[in-house]
Amino acid sequence: MLLALTTCALAGFTALSVSAAEDKPAVEPRADELLKRMGDYLGQAQFFSVSAEVWQDVQLSSGQRIQSGRTVELQVRRPNRLRAEIQSTGRNRELLYDGDAITLLNRAQNFYGTVRTSGSLDEAMDVASERFGIAVPFEDFIRSDPHKDLLQNATSGANIGPVSVLGVPCEHLAFTQTNIDWQIWIESGAKPVPRKFVITYKDEPGSPQFTAIFSNWDFETKLPDFVFKFEPPAGASKIKVKDIKSENRSRKTEEK
Repeated sequence: MLLALTTCALAGFTALSVSAAEDKPAVEPRADELLKRMGDYLGQAQFFSVSAEVWQDVQLSSGQRIQSGRTVELQVRRPNRLRAEIQSTGRNRELLYDGDAITLLNRAQNFYGTVRTSGSLDEAMDVASERFGIAVPFEDFIRSDPHKDLLQNATSGANIGPVSVLGVPCEHLAFTQTNIDWQIWIESGAKPVPRKFVITYKDEPGSPQFTAIFSNWDFETKLPDFVFKFEPPAGASKIKVKDIKSENRSRKTEEK
């Protein structure tokens, strides 16, 4: 009788545990709240500048894994201005959007390509990515609703707790998606900006990581039009930017 009661009790406890697990939201409310606060702060800012140091795991032809580093200087002015300067040992590139065109400059080889487009930053970044394969650094944080953009594929999320990033008090959040895990450290207090961002690529051998450390957030210095105006360097060559979508459409037509 005692064994039977114990078994029933355990069964009931298991049922309650399963029920509680099913009721638990995939993204914890506190994690969602903190990410939403950060997203609103960035999305509602009329302009901002930020610096980032980026480290990414890469594999050499020998099979050895190393960390490749680069720096990014980003300037954003809503609704339709963007400038990003990307520098590393072997690369020096600049990406600009002035409301009428996106221009990508390769300073090391002194050539550039221009894509005519207009509209908001969200619309321009969609054109850059979908039609021309141009990746905008930290696109998720530039969009008008970073919270929505970051969470659209998340399957779970948790607030890990308080921690410091380079001496700055932050809240550490962790999220999962089908092929990646990602973490974000959001500054505590009145300015909830991201201070660190890590992506782990679970579907790749060895689960390589991308890490960005943010600094020098500036929401005070105004950004006039000339900041986003492209002036070709002396001797720079202009190249044609291929339209990926058109190429794919043509290829499918040929295959038929």
